[in-house]
Amino acid sequence: MAERVPNEVQILTTLYKHPNISRSDLSQKLQLNKSSISEYTNQLLDYEIIRENGTGDSTTKGGRKPICLEINYQYGLCLGIDLAPHKITFALCDLQLNIIDYGEQLVDVTKENAMQYISKIIDAQLTPSKAYKGGLLGVAFSIHGIVDKKKIRFTPNYDIYKLDLFHAVSTQYPSLPVHLLNESNASALCEAYNSHVRNLVAVNVGSGLGAGIIIDGRLLQGVNGYAGEIGHAIIVPDGKPCNCGNEGCFEQYCSEGAILSYYNSIARTPLTTITDLIHEYKQGNACAEQTIQRDLKYMALLMNHIMKTIAPEQIIINSDLAYHIAPYTQMLTDMTTTTYKQNIEIISSVFHHRSVILGAVYLAIQEFLHAFV
Repeated sequence: MAERVPNEVQILTTLYKHPNISRSDLSQKLQLNKSSISEYTNQLLDYEIIRENGTGDSTTKGGRKPICLEINYQYGLCLGIDLAPHKITFALCDLQLNIIDYGEQLVDVTKENAMQYISKIIDAQLTPSKAYKGGLLGVAFSIHGIVDKKKIRFTPNYDIYKLDLFHAVSTQYPSLPVHLLNESNASALCEAYNSHVRNLVAVNVGSGLGAGIIIDGRLLQGVNGYAGEIGHAIIVPDGKPCNCGNEGCFEQYCSEGAILSYYNSIARTPLTTITDLIHEYKQGNACAEQTIQRDLKYMALLMNHIMKTIAPEQIIINSDLAYHIAPYTQMLTDMTTTTYKQNIEIISSVFHHRSVILGAVYLAIQEFLHAFV
């Protein structure tokens, strides 16, 4: 049996998805009588979590224009922290995902040093949050690995899974709601919020390779959070060894490290960053061009897997190659059109790498709205 959602929560989540609607519209959407809607909205107005925002259009019968309602986006702040293997990023946002503060630091994240950096970030955001009625409403961590609710199951490229992060943060900040999610899932949440597309896949390419999957407007996480781990699907049997323990995973052919490794195997002068590779590609470096073409070949295979198994409306690529090589997504589209294409749009993210951190904040916002009673 589905768990009953409190009426206040239904109203808040509806207003978040459909701002500036009247009490009458809420009554129709939620199938609650008008007197109940008035009772609950008046309570939420007293809490200052929602506010009246002008008037809407009158009905065809005339009469007074209805008063519209919306979330009070300045009620409080939510914090997102992205724990990548070699960088920590944070964003503090209001309830409309407007960034109040943002920062990033290059650091090799380990189970030993993670809480040191996390504590500094949270402590620094507690003071500005005091200026808001609700204060700091929650913190969400995006993890580059497999996340199952409150538990990090495995992170192949660093050892953060050996830290009980949820317990550590909750113990140090007992009044602060804490949430965890996979970084590709965070990216997918952000993209879905922005585009209102109900079926999409966000593919994140960095030190690893993963996908966040939205089906019918809901995030697909699978058993124990393993959905979307496409980086560890095997495409080359007995291929290159992977940190996950398998051989021939997509990650060993399409991740940033794999791309650079291939370039360095064919070029006289090695490169250390994807930015350098992009520069060489734009300068007409033959080895760089060969590397990009090889990457596109494997990425086209990945697009085929996604198209055939999930059939989303959009596939959104979150990678430096897609951002900084203008024809990248078009070349990828062209390579899938001949044999794979199903009228599925392949585009780069408009957020660039910030989709991950904003998705984490969005999760904290949604969890706050669902817990507000």
